[in-house]
Amino acid sequence: MAFYNNLKGMIVQKNQSAANKVKDISETVRLNTEISDLEEQITELYEKIGYEVYSAYKEEPLPEIEGLIKEVTAMHNKIEEINEQILAIQAHDLCPNCGRKITSEMVFCSGCGIKLEEPSNDDTEKVAFCSKCGEPLLEDASFCTACGAKIE
Repeated sequence: MAFYNNLKGMIVQKNQSAANKVKDISETVRLNTEISDLEEQITELYEKIGYEVYSAYKEEPLPEIEGLIKEVTAMHNKIEEINEQILAIQAHDLCPNCGRKITSEMVFCSGCGIKLEEPSNDDTEKVAFCSKCGEPLLEDASFCTACGAKIE
C-alpha cells in the first residue's frame, strides 16, 4: 500500500508541476502579447509624430530632417503625377459633359443625354450608317460589318 501512496504522491506532484509550467507559459504568452501591443502603439505614435513634424516643417525644414522632408515631398508630387495619368487614361471613358462612365458603343450619354462624338479611326473613316441596322459604315464599304446588309 505504501508503494501506491508513493506513486499517487509522485503523480500528484508531476501534475502540479505540469500545471505550474502551463500557467507560466500562459502568463509569458500574455506578457509577450502585451509587449507586442505596446510596441505597435509606439510605432503608430512615431508615425503620428513624423507626420506632425513633416506638416509643421515642410515649408521651412530643420537642417537635420531637410533631406527626409524633401524625399517625402517628392513622393507626394510623384503620387499626384501618377493620379493625373490615371485620370487622363480614364478620361476617354467619361462623358465630356457630365463625367459619367461611357462605353465606345454609346451614341448618347446615359447620364445627361448629350450626343457623344464617334471615336476617330486614323485608318478608316466612318462616313455613313447602315439603313438596315443603323451601325456606322466604313468608307467605300459594300456590305455592313454589323449585319451583313448590302450597301446601296
